[in-house]
Amino acid sequence: MKKTIITIIKLLVIIVFFASCKSKTYLLTNNDYTTGVDFTKGKWLLNYLDYPAYKSNKLKTTTTSFFNEQLNDRYFYRETSSGLLIPQQIPLNPSKQKLRELKTGTGFDYFININSKKNKDELNGLALYEDENSEGKNQSEVTIEIYDLNLQEIIYKQKAIGTDHAKQEKLPWDQKSRKLIDNINFHSSTNKLMLGSLKKVLKDLKNKSIKN
Repeated sequence: MKKTIITIIKLLVIIVFFASCKSKTYLLTNNDYTTGVDFTKGKWLLNYLDYPAYKSNKLKTTTTSFFNEQLNDRYFYRETSSGLLIPQQIPLNPSKQKLRELKTGTGFDYFININSKKNKDELNGLALYEDENSEGKNQSEVTIEIYDLNLQEIIYKQKAIGTDHAKQEKLPWDQKSRKLIDNINFHSSTNKLMLGSLKKVLKDLKNKSIKN
């Protein structure tokens, strides 16, 4: 009996994995920055993280662990740093004047800005009997910008969009299988798509950059 239960659980895990892979995609949108950054020099400051309250700890841990690994003792997080004289909100694509103010107010060499957003939240985690007429999608995005405060310019910018959509395939037969297992689709939540998008951008940044 115990072996049967374990077998069923393993089967469900496999089904969830493959069903999720079919409808989930991650897309990097910025091809202008073919190189990353030089992590071997300078002091780096990570701005407040713009993540939703739910699941924010996982997103924050993933982000801070990544930059701590790349920079060691030259990495600082704004939330735990004192003596900074900068505005509460730092917009994406700031002007040179704003970057000069960041340099004056922080004394750092590099500033990391991260923005996240939920674009669509239309699908439940589990869906039944989807076909070519099914509609809806979940979509989240994460943008990372890194600024050289000495030069007052953006040196890296990338956005990843994670999307999970309702299954829309033409059925090759007149009638779908009546088995419940053949009519179940699993979808990633907007929070999972946000975490996946974050990891996608961080991987791109790591692969393109000079590392310690």
